[in-house]
Amino acid sequence: MSENHTKTHGVASRHSQTLIVEFVVAPRQSVLFQSILQGEDGLGVVRCFDPEKKKQQLWTSADQKNEVYDWLNSLPEHLNVEVTGEWYFE
Repeated sequence: MSENHTKTHGVASRHSQTLIVEFVVAPRQSVLFQSILQGEDGLGVVRCFDPEKKKQQLWTSADQKNEVYDWLNSLPEHLNVEVTGEWYFE
């Protein structure tokens, strides 16, 4: 794809970006969280980036932002998933 299709005024198109949602979940709930996510075929992948602080990242496409937040909001309360930030990675 040419650069003109992926960039607009020097900023990458949202469609070509990866959305990273940072969240905290108790270590004992991490496996359950990942298992539930695997049932959502193609929604995203989880990366643990700070195990001491229990921080993880959910990587997905920018186009799926609404789906990701709908899914996160539908999780059982006992998982205690707390979203702490988000950004786009190009």
